[in-house]
Amino acid sequence: MIVDVVIPAYNEEGSIAKVIESLPKDVIRRIIVADNNSRDRTAEIARRASAIVVPTPRQGYGSACLAALAKVANDPPEVVVFIDADFSDDPAQL
Repeated sequence: MIVDVVIPAYNEEGSIAKVIESLPKDVIRRIIVADNNSRDRTAEIARRASAIVVPTPRQGYGSACLAALAKVANDPPEVVVFIDADFSDDPAQL
């Protein structure tokens, strides 16, 4: 099964790496972080943690999700998983 993970993010530099690192990589093809105009180092940290970062200029959770979906549409997975960037979801449950 081909699985891509989408992480909408806004000013999550303190948790984004932990979220990405906690994802079970053996079942994931790509990790896409939709950076929603963060004013901190969220995008930089996500890239260093091996995520694809999609800049999302239009503010809002829904806009971030749609921007990430537009990115995966070029090479669609079988499953898209959405997970929060603040570690409120347990990535291991994927």
